[in-house]
Amino acid sequence: MKKWFQVTSVSSAIGRAMLLILFMASLISLVAMITLFYSVPDAKAINLSGSLRMQAYRMAYEISQGKPVRDRLAQFEETLNAEELQETQRWITPASLRRTYGEVLSQWRLMRSHIEHDTPERYSDNTERFVTAIDDFVNQMQFHVEFKVRMLAIAEGLGLLAIIVIAWFTVRFTRREVVAPLNQLVACARQVEQRNFLLQLPPRSPNELGELSGAFATMASELDKLYRDLEHKVEEKTAKLQQANDTLSFLYSTAQQLHEAPLSSRTLIKLLDRAAAHQHIAHIRLTRFEHNTIPTYLTGRSGWPEETPARERFPLQMDEQEYGCLELISDAPIDQRLMKNFAMLLAQVLHKDQTLLQQQRLLLMEERAVIARELHDSLAQALSYLKIQSALLKRAFAKGQTERTAQVMQQIDEGLGNAYTQLRELLGTFRLSIAEADLGEAIGVMLEQLTPQTSATIRLDYRLSSSDLEAGQHIHILQLIREAVLNAIKHANAQVIDVSCQTLPDGTIEVQVTDDGVGIGASRSAVNHYGLSIMNERASKLHGRLSIGDHRPQGTRVHLIFPTTQTREA
Repeated sequence: MKKWFQVTSVSSAIGRAMLLILFMASLISLVAMITLFYSVPDAKAINLSGSLRMQAYRMAYEISQGKPVRDRLAQFEETLNAEELQETQRWITPASLRRTYGEVLSQWRLMRSHIEHDTPERYSDNTERFVTAIDDFVNQMQFHVEFKVRMLAIAEGLGLLAIIVIAWFTVRFTRREVVAPLNQLVACARQVEQRNFLLQLPPRSPNELGELSGAFATMASELDKLYRDLEHKVEEKTAKLQQANDTLSFLYSTAQQLHEAPLSSRTLIKLLDRAAAHQHIAHIRLTRFEHNTIPTYLTGRSGWPEETPARERFPLQMDEQEYGCLELISDAPIDQRLMKNFAMLLAQVLHKDQTLLQQQRLLLMEERAVIARELHDSLAQALSYLKIQSALLKRAFAKGQTERTAQVMQQIDEGLGNAYTQLRELLGTFRLSIAEADLGEAIGVMLEQLTPQTSATIRLDYRLSSSDLEAGQHIHILQLIREAVLNAIKHANAQVIDVSCQTLPDGTIEVQVTDDGVGIGASRSAVNHYGLSIMNERASKLHGRLSIGDHRPQGTRVHLIFPTTQTREA
């Protein structure tokens, strides 16, 4: 049986076992069918043999009563020679059964001769002997039937036992060669799922599961190798990401420190020390190039060795202009990209510092130009007027013209008052333009200072973005609004003064000052003193258009519209 299952294919072994079980079941069924087929006439044969005994006794009884029995002979012989009883004479029938049937036939011939020769008394005398022969035949037939039933039971029992044995070997083979290896493979699969690749695989067998076990072992080995390679790559990537994160953090903190506070040598030295500590640099030095000055050297805490050339040099260049260089002395390898970015940040900050310094100078020059222009437009004209009046006073005094002298002195006094008023307004304007960085707040503060000078209500509607205007435009807008509001306060006799600033859909700026006073026609002589010319001059500097006219239903409207730098360039 073991040799039967020793094959190179588990499915073939199980298939053979199933075929063997099917063969045994078919054989048992075939034997049972054959046995039953040949046992069908047995019952009738036993019945007929038993009727022979009864017929023999009946003929003996009728003979003793003196009745004729010749008619019974044909019936008896028909029963004795029946086909079912003739089946007992086949070669497969036991010899004892054939012999007892032959004795019955021979004794019947003798019994029949007694009847035919009219010697019935002899028939009666031999009846017991004849019946005994019939009984022996019936018993032999019964034994034969029982034998066939016993043989059928034995055959079925042996077949069932063979099927059980085959099934037991098949189950045992399946458990040993299929179930146990599959359980081990499932356990190994769970170990692989838990990233444990040291597996206890089932032994290699020359069958499908052996091949599967080998393939699983190869797969586990490849997975182990792949997983280790992936872990190594992940560690490398993690290290690179950590390095990149450190680099970005260093550059971010450097940029934050450079842009948070004004640039100073102390800040630059701290950043040099941080860079040296981050990259393990032995010596680091920053050289700044400035116009018409000697280069400035800044070193870290480790200093710079004299007469030692730098091993690495990174120029601080921005917009094709070199602001300095960064020099390094280090035995350890450094991150070239990091130091280039660090040098670029330093270059940007130095460029920003110089640009800011230049802008501050330009703003200072512009403020000086504005102050000079405002002094020229107000105090200079007032002083010129006073100088003329002073010459007229001297001439009148020399001629002794007392009345004319008093008149000129009164005009000089009025001119001094106007000059002092203009000086106070200029001081207030310059304080506002310098202290207030937001134009809306500066206009609001300026209007609050003018509010005590009038009983009118001054309202402001400011809707400009800080990105729409340049710093140089603030002073012109502020002074223009101030002049327009002062004219409304002095000459319009208004109840409400509205100031609005907004950006139109086409991108231009609109500034408007309106009041509900007497109108421009009634006060034009006072306005045309010289304020209107100054307002037109400021509008031309803004590249805008100024218009002054009546406001409906009453009052005056000062309207200024000018483009921003973006719309002007477009």
